[in-house]
Amino acid sequence: MKLCRDETGRVVVSFQRVRRESGRRGARFAVGVAMVLAVALPASGCAFDPASVPVPGAEISGPTYHIAIQFENVLNLPARAKIMANGAQVGTVSGVSVVDPAKAGGRGGYVVVDAMISKSVRLPETTRAELRQNTVLGDIHLALLTPTDGFGTLLPEGGTIGLAQTKPPVQLEDTMAALATFTQGGAVQQVQDTIKQLNDVLPADTARTAQIGKTMADDAVDLGNHLDELDSLLDGIDNNSTVLHKIRPELAQLLSQESVDQMNGIAPSIIGVTKIFDQLGPIGTSLTWLAPMLSNAEGAVQAFLPLLASARPLDLSQPSNLRALVSLLRDKVIPFAERGPKVNIVGVRAEGADVVSAQDQTDRIIQTLRMIGVVR
Repeated sequence: MKLCRDETGRVVVSFQRVRRESGRRGARFAVGVAMVLAVALPASGCAFDPASVPVPGAEISGPTYHIAIQFENVLNLPARAKIMANGAQVGTVSGVSVVDPAKAGGRGGYVVVDAMISKSVRLPETTRAELRQNTVLGDIHLALLTPTDGFGTLLPEGGTIGLAQTKPPVQLEDTMAALATFTQGGAVQQVQDTIKQLNDVLPADTARTAQIGKTMADDAVDLGNHLDELDSLLDGIDNNSTVLHKIRPELAQLLSQESVDQMNGIAPSIIGVTKIFDQLGPIGTSLTWLAPMLSNAEGAVQAFLPLLASARPLDLSQPSNLRALVSLLRDKVIPFAERGPKVNIVGVRAEGADVVSAQDQTDRIIQTLRMIGVVR
């Protein structure tokens, strides 16, 4: 019997025919060795890693270089998973290690995936990494996404793609659980009820429904053309919320129980005031006959406005229009109204004419009275 390892590291046992001359002693030795191997090989198999066995199609040919990729988690990532970039396999996963949260510098725990990349492939530092599946039940592979606007600085050997550039995988179990919640949680029934309500609200005429849809589309387009005004509206709402936050003590006082009680007490008074205005309605209707008079009072208003438009219209000690008006009323108008029209003749004289005798004056007066029919 002969023990050896092949190029893949597997243990190979070969047996050779033993000469009969060796006798029973040689046969016993062979049986003993076989028993030892029967015990030792299963024990060594407990430390055997199946991932170390090369699988056809999983490896890449040629020299490689190492990079590290950080993920929040890499659940269900198989050993020696493929690394794909732009539809082609560029490497394989060589190992996975977990970083303890205590050693992560306050970032929390994360996972580091060791990747072996073909040296013929160069990656930029801005490369993003994701865990993907080609099919629902397919194996997870690591996808490298390169930027479309140029490579810039290349990722060196031993470089790291950080957490900010990686996306954790979406677990199929979580997706199926969310789908089950959606289908069994009444969401479908709610959608059906919503569609039924829309059908009840919308008009039966399809032309009118189309017109409503067109109007809504035009409104959406118009809203898109005035995003600056929408931004101003949102900024105003934000400013209002900031102001309300600053006056929280005043608002708390206004919304306290004492203020609420006061407002409840004021409410009947406000209702009474509104009833007063309601009762003033018929009075206003009755005063409609004043409309012509008020329209004709425009001239009087124009006459009195200059009296009130002076620098000091209400100061009676100053020579103003109002003082002149008071003097006119007190000294002229009121005495004339009290005593009536009177003329105080203190004397009559004629200048530049001959003096007429009393007889001639009497004759002329009588002639005048006859002319008007007073005397005959």
